[in-house]
Amino acid sequence: MMPAPIPAPMPASMPAPPSPALTMPTPPLPHDPQPQAPSKPGNDECCHSGCTFCVLEMYQEDLAAYEEALRAWQQRQQAAAAPATQAIKKPRKRA
Repeated sequence: MMPAPIPAPMPASMPAPPSPALTMPTPPLPHDPQPQAPSKPGNDECCHSGCTFCVLEMYQEDLAAYEEALRAWQQRQQAAAAPATQAIKKPRKRA
């Protein structure tokens, strides 16, 4: 069995990484992903026997919840973008 190779020392000419105090802090980005639509069941997934938990009914419920979540997400996105667009308004010309 051969011994593990010894890593080569770093050359003295390479700069050291910047210290944490010298790097600029980056604000955390808001994480608000767009809701994903539910997968539509295939034509062969429903047995058409009136099951209590029918895949088609469950899909319709999931689809309604997705549409509601999508509307709420779109409103949050518009609200987050609104302050940025308000700050860019051009001054009105006076007559």
